[in-house]
Amino acid sequence: MAKLTINTTQNIEIDFKAASVGERILACLLDMIFKVLYFIVFYYMDTIFHFSNLIPTDIWSINAYFIIISIPIIFYTVIFEIVMQGMTPGKKILGIKVIKIDGYQATVVDYFIRWIFRVIDLYVGNGLIAVIGVISSSKSQRLGDFFAGTTVISTKNRVSLSTTIFQEVEQEYKPLLPQVIRLSDADIGVVKEIYLKYIKSRDYSLIKALANKLESELSIDKGQLALNNQEFVELVLKDYSHFTSKE
Repeated sequence: MAKLTINTTQNIEIDFKAASVGERILACLLDMIFKVLYFIVFYYMDTIFHFSNLIPTDIWSINAYFIIISIPIIFYTVIFEIVMQGMTPGKKILGIKVIKIDGYQATVVDYFIRWIFRVIDLYVGNGLIAVIGVISSSKSQRLGDFFAGTTVISTKNRVSLSTTIFQEVEQEYKPLLPQVIRLSDADIGVVKEIYLKYIKSRDYSLIKALANKLESELSIDKGQLALNNQEFVELVLKDYSHFTSKE
């Protein structure tokens, strides 16, 4: 599995393991199975409740009926990637997810761009274009990833914060910042990387910029907490570790 080095907007390098072509293909096949299961379940429900009998027999009504029942399948990938933050059920099972190439969480627009280019990537040449793109790209990007500024990484070997900065969050710990749940795993990974770089370099401008960015993103006035920049960043990391360890 190739290593993928991502340069964040803060000029911090983060190493991820790029999802292999095999993992991406297998995830796609699993998603296809789930789509087929949807039609099987719908057909079974139709035999019980006779939905189709309510549809007029003209060709336009029949076509409209089939389009409507196919909407969950047509938008399957983009809906799940939005709801599951870069994953579909197939990706979830394989332990891979979509992220931005700057390490942050992809946006709704990014997911739609990837979905639109699926027509070319996956259905032209039976997926050959996607395979060639992933293999030849330095960031393991198919065409949709390239235009969306995304890639697909493996999450299976991700090291959690609790095993790095915080070995353990005590049971009776009371978090102060519930806002941290707005952050994604990729976001907190960037925060951790910058924090660790600060610990090594003691570059106070770096920790100040990070604290100010977190203060803005989370709509928190760190001055009211009576914490310096380092203590504030550590509190964000610890509270995030607390909340995610409960999931």
